[in-house]
Amino acid sequence: MRDLFLADTLINRKPTTETLIDIAKLSYDSVRFFAKDPVIAMVSYSNFGSDNQGSPLRVHEAIKILHEQYPEIIIDGEMQMNFALNNKLRDKSYPFNKLKGREVNTIVFPNLSSANSAYKMMLEMGVAESIGPIQMGLNKPIHFTDIASSTRDIVNLTTVAVLDAIVQERRNKQ
Repeated sequence: MRDLFLADTLINRKPTTETLIDIAKLSYDSVRFFAKDPVIAMVSYSNFGSDNQGSPLRVHEAIKILHEQYPEIIIDGEMQMNFALNNKLRDKSYPFNKLKGREVNTIVFPNLSSANSAYKMMLEMGVAESIGPIQMGLNKPIHFTDIASSTRDIVNLTTVAVLDAIVQERRNKQ
């Protein structure tokens, strides 16, 4: 099983282009916090500009700005989920993509509905273990549990909370 980070599964119902950029940047930092090299796909129901309206347009615009202003972030999109998770299919079908040869470990969704639905589907199908949701971008960390959280879910999230507390304490001492 591979590690997969999903954003935003909890807060932003219909993010703007600017909010998607913030989500991508915060996701990049969060994945690095877990000692992983972020490889980010921004997903949609279209691929690389095939639809130029609504959420695909917002994602496409966010990608353009991220590529221009944050070239250190390995990110591309917008793309359908199958292309995000299958790098051979993605690289063959879209050889110009900036993720070429890399396995995506971070998915940024175009809205809360798709993110939360994918997250809950993976959990219900037993194909994933959840750690989180983890709230990003606040001055101090906060953590949420779900009504259906298992003991293991709570222990996992508590571990993240302890790590956040240690980081926060170190920042306060600086």
